[in-house]
Amino acid sequence: MEDERRINWLSLFIKIVIIFIFALIIIWLVSKIINKNKLSETFNNNINNMEKVSIEYFKGIDLPLDKGKSIKITLEELIEKELIVSINNDGKNICDTKNSYSKITREKKNYIVETKLICGKEKNTITKKFDLKDCRNCNNSVEKDNSEQKETNTKSQNKDSNAGTSNNSSSNNEKDTYYEYVKEWTTYTKWMRGSTTGTNIENKYEYYGIDQKTYYTIGFIKKDDINKSSITYTLKLDNVPNSKYYFTTVDEVSYFNSNDESEYLNEKNVSLYNNKNIKIPNEISSYSLKYNNFAYKLSPYYRQGSFYVNVTIYITDINNVKTYYDSNIKEDIYLIPLKLNIKFASNEITSTKPSGDYETISYYRYVETNRDVIWSTEDYVEGYTKTGNTKIQ
Repeated sequence: MEDERRINWLSLFIKIVIIFIFALIIIWLVSKIINKNKLSETFNNNINNMEKVSIEYFKGIDLPLDKGKSIKITLEELIEKELIVSINNDGKNICDTKNSYSKITREKKNYIVETKLICGKEKNTITKKFDLKDCRNCNNSVEKDNSEQKETNTKSQNKDSNAGTSNNSSSNNEKDTYYEYVKEWTTYTKWMRGSTTGTNIENKYEYYGIDQKTYYTIGFIKKDDINKSSITYTLKLDNVPNSKYYFTTVDEVSYFNSNDESEYLNEKNVSLYNNKNIKIPNEISSYSLKYNNFAYKLSPYYRQGSFYVNVTIYITDINNVKTYYDSNIKEDIYLIPLKLNIKFASNEITSTKPSGDYETISYYRYVETNRDVIWSTEDYVEGYTKTGNTKIQ
């Protein structure tokens, strides 16, 4: 009897262990699926910024007035219009500028802005309401319709008054007093990039933070590869002035100058990425390619919290340059020193100046004052101001 009880307890324990292991496997699989579908912080920042910029763009243009009608602007067009400073091209997660877009569609009581961004395997679509009061031509259209209707009513009133006056003049020789009314309103063109000024021009400014840093980089090319049409390597910027400013551009490039040799030898802020580091000699001038030996193409990018620069080298000649035997890679090589001044820019564009260094985006639009004058026998005309001028007829 005691043996049977022991066997039952053991069986129960084994079942509990199996259920526990099965539950752990289920939890692990669910967490893998959730993390796989989670969008990166960089992607979310980009799509939110694209939506913000698009909404500002739609505020400055004429929108469709018929329900269901829409207009669209692609990411490529936003970049061409310089409404977006740049996008993150990291070589593996390039954004699709043609199929990424923002579209605004007229609904019954408002507009809907739909923003779609595709960057590599990451893609998402977000929507936001756009109020009719932010539509540039919606209010003008209503105002124009009301103005035309009031002008028609006023002309009809004048016609009736004239007819009445004519009849009264024929019978009683009486005349009517007409009052002058005026209405003024202002119209605006869409906002345009530029710094034009004038008496009929309105300006506004936006700002984004920047920072800069100089890097003394050393790449290399193997002697056996010197006849290739081009060679490519990647630099990793190990130290940046502001990790939140992830839009990068190469502001200035300089070939090797012997006066900067110590800067190259002591550089600690940049390294070769995915490449076995070479042993830099104490003197690099004799082994370095200079301005008459090669051309270059630089492509900076940001990926997963790190900053990189793709460097493509096109050799023209190697006259008067010696090879250096590197013991780390056991190859004869030529050194490729380049001095890079890199600008880091924030993706946040604001109407207030940020602290620190910044750059300014200037806009302008034309302002036109319109004036309409009517005469009426009425003591009040809606939407118009009485000037005090009168005439009898």
